[in-house]
Parts: sequence; structure tokens; C-alpha cells
Amino acid sequence: MKLLRILFLLPAALLLMGMGDLGGAPQGAVPETGEDIRAVIVDRQGVRTEVDRFSMGGKTYLEGARGSGRMMVEFHKLAGIEFKEGLGDEVPVILNLRTGEKQELLVNKRAAFYGTTDFGTFMIRARDVRHIAFP
Repeated sequence: MKLLRILFLLPAALLLMGMGDLGGAPQGAVPETGEDIRAVIVDRQGVRTEVDRFSMGGKTYLEGARGSGRMMVEFHKLAGIEFKEGLGDEVPVILNLRTGEKQELLVNKRAAFYGTTDFGTFMIRARDVRHIAFP
């Protein structure tokens, strides 16, 4: 009986321990992107934070709705992003492209931006951002 219990519990324990990596990046970790993008983020309180390894949920582009479609714009094409007041689940943003053109998108207000600072990792939701600049 004891042997049967061990034979059942051992595989179950190994399976459950192996599931620890299924939740994505560890808490407090910045997702790896393969690119080192620098950004200056200003939140809605006016606090300015300079970050390296900037990403949107681990991606090196901004994704948002444009009309009935979805648009992805790589950060290296942007001079900055202005965030307006949210509308329901979305935040209107104005993309300032390096070419001088402007585009408007709607971004999910819960979208997360990540980066590293000299003193630790940084994460902020789109709903809490006022402006992002790409120097």
C-alpha cells in the first residue's frame, strides 16, 4: 500500500514542480527581446523614468487597433508616443514617427511596458503612461 502511494505521488509531484515555468517571466524580471531599446517614460503623475531593454509585453513594437484592423509599429520607427485619456478598455495614443508623420491607435489599457533602470526593473500599464520618448 505504501509503495503504491509513493508510485502515485512521485510522478504527480514531478509534474507539478515542472509546471513552475509555465507562467512566463519570473516576477520582477524584464522579458528578453534580443534588442536594447532605450526609452524615457513619463507617467500620469509626471514622474520620469529612463529605461533600457524597453518592450511592450516582451515585444519590440507597439500593437494597437486602427479602425477594424490591428497595427504593429516597431519602436525604432518612433520618436515618441503620447497617451490620451482612456476610453473603456482602450487608451488612444498618438504615434510620433521619426519621419515626422503622426498616426493614431487604440492600445489596451492593461498592456504592460517593461524596462530596466540603474536601480531595478520597471513595469507600467498603458493606462498610467502620459508619454514615452525614444532618444
